[in-house]
Amino acid sequence: MKKAGVALLVVLLSACAGVPVSTDYALDYDFAAISTFAWLPAPTPDAKGRAKDASLDNDLVRERVLDAVDAELAAKGLSLAAEGVQPSVLVTYHLGKEDKVNFNSFGSWYTHFAYYPCYYCDYQPGYGRGYFGHGHFYDDDIWVRSYEESSLMIDIIDPATKKLVWRGTSKRVMPSLTTPEERRQYIRETVAAVLAKFPPAAPVAH
Repeated sequence: MKKAGVALLVVLLSACAGVPVSTDYALDYDFAAISTFAWLPAPTPDAKGRAKDASLDNDLVRERVLDAVDAELAAKGLSLAAEGVQPSVLVTYHLGKEDKVNFNSFGSWYTHFAYYPCYYCDYQPGYGRGYFGHGHFYDDDIWVRSYEESSLMIDIIDPATKKLVWRGTSKRVMPSLTTPEERRQYIRETVAAVLAKFPPAAPVAH
C-alpha cells in the first residue's frame, strides 16, 4: 500500500509540473501567520438569474474540488477552523470552461525547410510521405483545431477585511474525461498545481 501511495505521489508531481499556473497576491500580507481556513458558502445565482453550466456547477464537482483543496492545504499544515472560531483565511474557487479555436498556417513558415508533417497529403513520387524537398508546396495550408479550455481559480481572502490576498489560476486544454475517477484525478492534479504556489515565498531581504 505504501508503494502505491508513493507511486501516486510521483504521478501527481509529474502531472503538476506541466500545468500552467499564474498567481497574484498582496505583497504586505503575512502569509506565515496562516494556520486555519474555512470555506466561503457556495456562490449563488447572479441577480439576472442566468443559468449556470451544470457540468461545472454540481455537487459532484464541488465535492471533488473541496476534497482536493482540503488535502493540499492540510499537507501544508493548515487545518479547517472549528465551528464558531474565526479562521486565518477564507477559501473559495471558481471554475470556467471556454470553447477555443487554434489556427496554424504553414504557408511561409515551412517554405525553406526540407519537410513538414503534412500527414494528409498525397504521396509524392521520389519523396517519403510528408517530405516535399525545398520547393513551395501547399503554401496556403491552414490547420484548424477546436478545443475546450478549462480554468480553475482559487481565492484566499482575509476574513477581517474581506479582501482578496492571494489568487492562483490555471487554464488548461480540457481532455476527454469519461469516468468519475478521471474527473477526480484531473481536478486533483489542477488543484495541486495551483496550490503548489501557495503560500508565496517570502520576499528576500536586501
